[in-house]
Amino acid sequence: MYETVKVVKGYAITRMKGSRGCYQVTVREGKGFRAYYTFRSIKAAAEFIGQSL
Repeated sequence: MYETVKVVKGYAITRMKGSRGCYQVTVREGKGFRAYYTFRSIKAAAEFIGQSL
């Protein structure tokens, strides 16, 4: 189960419930697939969304 940590520009930064240090940003989602990026910190994920997406 994943929990949303922060939302930046409409993209949710999520992590697996109970874990620390592994955050994901889902870029595209469809029937049977999911494209995402992983990050070590919330700050790095937020900067990626701000610059690239």
